[in-house]
Amino acid sequence: MALLALALLVGVGLVARWGNAALSSSRAQAVADAAALVTLATADIAAISQGALPDDAAAQDLIRDAGGALLGFEVRVDDGAAYVEVVVEFDGQRASAAAEVRVPMVAPATGGSAG
Repeated sequence: MALLALALLVGVGLVARWGNAALSSSRAQAVADAAALVTLATADIAAISQGALPDDAAAQDLIRDAGGALLGFEVRVDDGAAYVEVVVEFDGQRASAAAEVRVPMVAPATGGSAG
């Protein structure tokens, strides 16, 4: 009987530990998703179309307020869209997320004058 009680106690402990890890992983993913989205939501789309990429300030603030750390941040513009990818650590779990927004491309200005 004591052996059964010990096995049950160990089993409950393992399930609780697994549950906490799953919850931390889910929270880390939510923070990563939010950081990627806030970067593009606060970005100046007109400036991106002219080549000025958003920085990681909005993502850093959100992640820091949540209690995590930004491990990686990349922004690129390709084929009429701006892409952001972030890697975060939260509660000992790493997660990554990406987001994109369509960017209206502005034709380069021509500097010639007729005369």
